[in-house]
Amino acid sequence: MESCFKFLREYQRFKILDLIGDKAKQDYYKSQIDQLLKQGILQTETTDVYYFKFVGAINFLEKMIIVFPKYKSLPEKELTYQNKEYAKQLFKIFEKYEAKSVREDNLLAKDYNEEKDYFSLFALYKELIEDYMKNGLYENQKSIYEVSGMGQIDWSKTVNEIHPFFSTTMRPIYIDYYSHDIEEEQENYIKFIQMELLAKATKYFNQFKELGLDIIDLDYHFDDNVPGEVSYKIYKIDSELRQVFMERKIKLLNLMKEILENLEHSKTNDLSLYGTKNYEKVWEHICQDVFGHQKKWIDQITKPRWKDFKTNVMSEVNTLLPDITIQKENDFYILDAKYYNCEFNEKGKLIGSKPGVGDVSKQFLYQGAYEKKFESEGLKYKYNNAFLMPTEDTIKDYEIIGEITFPLKEFEGKEIKIIKLNTNIIYSYYLKNLKYENLQF
Repeated sequence: MESCFKFLREYQRFKILDLIGDKAKQDYYKSQIDQLLKQGILQTETTDVYYFKFVGAINFLEKMIIVFPKYKSLPEKELTYQNKEYAKQLFKIFEKYEAKSVREDNLLAKDYNEEKDYFSLFALYKELIEDYMKNGLYENQKSIYEVSGMGQIDWSKTVNEIHPFFSTTMRPIYIDYYSHDIEEEQENYIKFIQMELLAKATKYFNQFKELGLDIIDLDYHFDDNVPGEVSYKIYKIDSELRQVFMERKIKLLNLMKEILENLEHSKTNDLSLYGTKNYEKVWEHICQDVFGHQKKWIDQITKPRWKDFKTNVMSEVNTLLPDITIQKENDFYILDAKYYNCEFNEKGKLIGSKPGVGDVSKQFLYQGAYEKKFESEGLKYKYNNAFLMPTEDTIKDYEIIGEITFPLKEFEGKEIKIIKLNTNIIYSYYLKNLKYENLQF
């Protein structure tokens, strides 16, 4: 039986026929292809040759396509043990990145657009399932009052609303009374929305079962269609939010609202997306986390000054923002995480994708700015300037493969090391919340 999984590398060229094997089906998938092209996730080189500008998972062409980062060696497109294990690691990285970076930086603001990452649906569904397993379905309770019913007597309502009989000693006697009971409202719209989303979450995670991901296993079915467009469901949730005060309910209602909004953004024409068009942001965050980026140095870098000739008022605007700055004793590190795949061939010629002259210039400017600042304060450091690139092609923790110089007077005596980081090591440190302290050059 053929696996529903196919594995590709970002920017790896392929033909649709390579994935579906039947030319007659290509028109059937046209809407999916057009949607991915529109979002810039799928790109075309020629009329029939495509590649993904995306890292992650896409249910596309009735298959789950896992797209690995561009540096990844990929001898097989099928579900091998190696591909399965790497996919599991990639999903763990995404889940941690979404929790640590995307939410902290508010990248998932409500004004969803094409440039946003496609991480949150995975995490939101997981949170929805966890809430259900802990608290069950969303229930509303309403108070029921009956005359002489079986519930607890409500003496306050009885005394205020029912005229008593009086005994010979003038003691009031209540032949009738109000009883009070709590009744669960079984047919409430909010609960149906929750049931519908739980069924979607089950279906969503079932796509990944063959990978053996460590996901909460829930087999939840709800075959009914909850009436109303997404906008109406969100309106009903907002209405409910105005009437509830219980913290758990408020959290669940906001969670369901975020899922509905996210579905509008990330699922069209039966396409589920989990990943990013900007893996360079993930790589940068990983390097910052593993090497211990010290943000305090960013505020101390020199800022450009703009002067108004009419008023002579001087304004400072946004400044240079290095990826990673670290000070350790007499060493000062200025590191730039680069999602490139360049190397030197056997003749010493630079090949592959590489940072541009703008990236190189900025890295030298960072160093120059810090040198000037620290010298004015009487401080002397050894400056360690480097590009950090991912690789699987080294058994060491990292390998310095070369350096960059810029023969201009302003950059004289400065160099940028080109360092390839072993992703197996770096990802392991990241997922275990460890800091790498052994980078030396």
